[in-house]
Amino acid sequence: MQGENNPIEKDLYKLGEDYIEARVIETLSDLLLSLTLWKEGYTRNSAGKAFSAVKALLNELILTNEEKLVNLAKDDREKE
Repeated sequence: MQGENNPIEKDLYKLGEDYIEARVIETLSDLLLSLTLWKEGYTRNSAGKAFSAVKALLNELILTNEEKLVNLAKDDREKE
């Protein structure tokens, strides 16, 4: 990985459980808000909010499981 040789970059990827939990809660509340907007007829706002929430949730899942994903890589090129 790129950040392995640079200690400053490496520390950027260390996230505490509290941070991840807060982001997941924020994402779920955004999804609920999206549903509320949808029911009120604000479909464009709802779609944007839902997209942002799902994107944030996927980001947290990837960061949480980064090592597992890297270990699935078949060669060094895929690991980068």
